[in-house]
Amino acid sequence: MPLFHPLPSRTAAACMLGLLAAGCVAVPGDPYYDGGGYYSGSSSMTVYEQPGVIYTAPPVGWRDYPPPPPGWREDAWRERQWREAQQRRDAQRREFDRRREADRREAERWETDRRREMERRAKEERLLQHPDPNVVRARREQFERERRAEMEAERERRNQGMDQRPGGPRPDWR
Repeated sequence: MPLFHPLPSRTAAACMLGLLAAGCVAVPGDPYYDGGGYYSGSSSMTVYEQPGVIYTAPPVGWRDYPPPPPGWREDAWRERQWREAQQRRDAQRREFDRRREADRREAERWETDRRREMERRAKEERLLQHPDPNVVRARREQFERERRAEMEAERERRNQGMDQRPGGPRPDWR
């Protein structure tokens, strides 16, 4: 027969676990209770102190907004403040929408330019696949002339846009 029988120790451990789970015993130094109250002696009861300040409802005449300026009725002043705030929100919303639309147009323009450049390069690569070197050279020169013409047309479009600005075109200070 063994000297140590496990049944009593298992029973004691199960009882302690049950007491802890039921909340009948609090372990001193438990972080849940630290700082929130104090132990009143050997009892497992925690005593909490009453708060120093008790907040109550504000006084009857209290407002969370400034009083109206002299000569204004309170409701008229509040309506004016509300209307101005609404106008500010509407202006901010319009500005946000304007910027978003400008960004969208810029992204579309960039995507169109990128797609056009990819198509131009693909066409150039396709046409340069000719076995005769003279045809390849002639086509390359033609592509270069077309590219220069496109750049010149783009420069003209930009200059046209500058002439339409208020105050005329920008002066050249070089």
